Amino acid sequence: MGDNLINYQIVIFTNRHTITGDLILKDKRLSDHINERVDTMLGLRNVTVARLENPAQPLYSMPTAVVPKSSIVLIFEPPQNAIPPSNRFFGYTKKEKHEVFLIMDSMEIRGVLHTLFNPDFRLVLVNLPDAFQPITNAVIRLEANPTLVVRQDTILFNTQRVRFIAELAINSPTIPRPPVNTENP
Repeated sequence: MGDNLINYQIVIFTNRHTITGDLILKDKRLSDHINERVDTMLGLRNVTVARLENPAQPLYSMPTAVVPKSSIVLIFEPPQNAIPPSNRFFGYTKKEKHEVFLIMDSMEIRGVLHTLFNPDFRLVLVNLPDAFQPITNAVIRLEANPTLVVRQDTILFNTQRVRFIAELAINSPTIPRPPVNTENP
């Protein structure tokens, strides 16, 4: 491996706050780093903290900060210029897609969970080596600000913070559907 340092801008939701900052990784994707058990903390630079009820109103800005991984409810990368490493150690495995609804600490998420088999959500929530699992086409609603809807192509959610998870009927009328991705049908 080379010395490819990648500066990721990331957004973290805890149960009460949103934290934005830069995470510098060497030859890794964010998903690989967040699931490493060697380090239980994320070291961030250029950090801004806001409350979930008003994420656009910063409380504080700091040059550096540390966030315990266990306090993270979900994490994602906003659109940015960072290009994650493309060299993978393992081959691609086709996974089944399941539209799910999750209740997390102070938020609700609807999106697509990818599994190797028919979903047994008990297996998703057990203390697996990968505590953070991806959801694609994510729609996030915050308890602190019900009018704010956050849409992201991909998020990583902390399986230890799930309070409810279920597969949705495809045409569930009460929960908004994720955005349609017209680029990759």
